[in-house]
Amino acid sequence: MRQAFGAALFLVASGACVRGEPAPPAPEIPVHVTINLHPQIRLDRELDELTDRVANAAIRWIRETPQPRLPVDLDRPLEVAIRVDLTEDLQRLVVEERVKLRHARTWPLEVDRRREVPIGVQGVDLAATLSGGIRSALALLTDMLGLFQQQDAQLVAVLRRNEADDDVRALAVRILQERKSSSAVPDLLDVFPDAPEVLRLTLLDALSTLAKPEQLGTLLAKVDGRRVDEVTRALRAAAMIGGRDAREYAGWMAMGHPDERVRQTALEAYLQITESMPPDDVVQLGLADIR
Repeated sequence: MRQAFGAALFLVASGACVRGEPAPPAPEIPVHVTINLHPQIRLDRELDELTDRVANAAIRWIRETPQPRLPVDLDRPLEVAIRVDLTEDLQRLVVEERVKLRHARTWPLEVDRRREVPIGVQGVDLAATLSGGIRSALALLTDMLGLFQQQDAQLVAVLRRNEADDDVRALAVRILQERKSSSAVPDLLDVFPDAPEVLRLTLLDALSTLAKPEQLGTLLAKVDGRRVDEVTRALRAAAMIGGRDAREYAGWMAMGHPDERVRQTALEAYLQITESMPPDDVVQLGLADIR
């Protein structure tokens, strides 16, 4: 990457195409790649050429990887979306990669990550950087595919590995939820406090269908009230699970949370929980009517 004097113009070497390099994506392995670049980034070659090189890197990886190969075919194309930005100090590239593959489930296999790449004196070979990233993402997708063959205890072990990729840990949680593995609830509750933000949301979704009313209080005590999306997920979980702790939490949020959207969601959850409770339990709570 070279800075043009007198203007904030950056040139990124995309790397020349090598003679004999594989042709664009073959129909039997459909790979769809889109790349969006920061306005200050200029390529020394056409963007289409860079896009083809990244797609070809993905195809080569899929073809050369031992079985089981990722199930990429005409009905399940690999979707790759890459965005390349610059840090404010113009010293690093910010690469956001989303790699998605449809799967025979209710959700796709997906790797979504962000990384920074230093811009050295010699510049950056963007084609090599992005191709390396796509190969790494495909290796993660393969690991995720293997989770479906694992037992519940193995999935819990994956979830408990803090060093494991967040997307892999999140998928382990979704599989446990799909299997209705209520025995995993203590582990999910134990992991929740130290989990990264995105994984916390996945855990809340899973616990909303797996946890029992008597387990809900433990979860709600660990919810970060400053995170609107997290509180909202927690309220939805409370509404689904029900019980005394659920109604009390919804009541607190409806009366005291600073965000109006959260208060409205909490009120709806409060009313839903109240309607599902036996009349005697509602009276015993002794809470003020917040309608």
